[in-house]
Amino acid sequence: MHNKQFNETARDNPSHIWIEPTDRCNTRCIHCRHYYSNFGMDMPDEIYRKIEAQVLDGATSLDLIGYGEPLLAKNFEKIFEDCLKRNIEVHTTTNGILLKNDALLEKIVRGGMRLCLSIDGARAETFEFVRPHIKWSWMIEILERIKKCREVFQNEPKAKNFLLRFNFVAMRQNIGDLPELVRLADKYGARAIFVMTLAGVEEPASSASWREKMSEQPLKNSPELVSPAFLQALALAARAGIDLNVPPSFRSLIFEGAERRRGVAGRIKYYTRMIKTGLLYAKRKGAAKTVRKVFESLRFANDIAIQKCFYPWNDAYFAANGDVFPCCVVVEKMGNLNAQDWREIWNGLPYRNLRRTIHGWNPTAVCRYCGFAPGINGGDERRYAKYFSKFQRENISLEAPNINFSEGFYPLEKKPDGSPSHRWMSKRGCLLLRPKKGAQFLRLLINPRCFDDLNPGLCRINGGAPHYFDNTCEDINIPIGDVSGDCIEINIEMEKTYQAVNDARDLALPVRGVQYLFA
Repeated sequence: MHNKQFNETARDNPSHIWIEPTDRCNTRCIHCRHYYSNFGMDMPDEIYRKIEAQVLDGATSLDLIGYGEPLLAKNFEKIFEDCLKRNIEVHTTTNGILLKNDALLEKIVRGGMRLCLSIDGARAETFEFVRPHIKWSWMIEILERIKKCREVFQNEPKAKNFLLRFNFVAMRQNIGDLPELVRLADKYGARAIFVMTLAGVEEPASSASWREKMSEQPLKNSPELVSPAFLQALALAARAGIDLNVPPSFRSLIFEGAERRRGVAGRIKYYTRMIKTGLLYAKRKGAAKTVRKVFESLRFANDIAIQKCFYPWNDAYFAANGDVFPCCVVVEKMGNLNAQDWREIWNGLPYRNLRRTIHGWNPTAVCRYCGFAPGINGGDERRYAKYFSKFQRENISLEAPNINFSEGFYPLEKKPDGSPSHRWMSKRGCLLLRPKKGAQFLRLLINPRCFDDLNPGLCRINGGAPHYFDNTCEDINIPIGDVSGDCIEINIEMEKTYQAVNDARDLALPVRGVQYLFA
């Protein structure tokens, strides 16, 4: 496909789109913003009509998903029917409450939808802790309804494409239920369980009581809970032919177990669990895919990213209010359909910036720390930081004689105590310095988003190929390991300039520090 050639602009429309038909919800799950705040709207008809007219014909698959309950949306069935006419594969994620409506359930099954049920427990105690407004008995009733409906229409052509899977947000309260959830999936015909890590417990908008309640729920420091639950669940899933995903951040927890790799016995158990997990993966995915996975991990072991991400070229997420994002993770808005035409958004500056930075040394902030499995980090949000943690740092003073902030940089500004603060750069600037033996990168420390706006930039080292970055991060890493000669000339150019209050200067980039990075 043309879009996979990683051009800055995309010729084709996205092949996969996400539509948030509503962000209203009919329940209050403990790990969701709806638990502690009231909000919600259906996607206006005029926004959906734009998507239908300008985007839908290019799609092969579509997710009806978002911050709300999709089945609540007034236009849910219309969107589904529009997709069926175009042979678009439709997925949706639901809490299941509205599947008590037999007519709606029949339409979903007979239309061959990929249905994902959010089930965060396999017992009343755990399920109702996470979803306090849904009774566990209701969920069992819904699963029975789905099973019976599938049996009635199983021989219809489109119904044969119907697929059921579960979503499970893992936390301290429910991780022990994972093996039983696999048994439940097998009983009711769910072929996959997608496990997600708990995130957002420090959400600034949340209440203090909510943060306190959730503070002990993340599992990032609980291998003694994660390991036995996953090992048992993976064994059950392999026997049942169920695809149980392991969040990348949980892999080391599974291997560590209660021993946390301490002592000889702990290390032996660590590698024993690693081999056992690998064998279960091979049983589930096949030997060929397992071998490819191992070689990929070795191949990218020393790289900044573990894989290519295709979302900026092949995906678009349409929020209920018309905002457009490149996926369900990136919070950097690409545009809004209330104010812009789709083509203006699809190849506008935010999308182009995302495409040219995502596979370079300086991905935009949210991609840099992305924990989404298909993203550049393979689900390990710490990968970028871990890559640069192996380098030794040497600070260079902004007043040092061996670095020359040349044309385009304004005079050094100082803090009240007289120490260096930062240097503003205008739209273009030039930095001159001498190479340092063993230095692999020059890192510029910046103040991100000083004017609360995305500002893309590029730099060229001694007139070479451009390295792209933007102002969403606190540092810009410029590779200098292969630079030869007695002087390094770094030319920087930003897309936009701004003016501060009572300041007539054109301001683009504030540099507050410089470092050499040594391997």
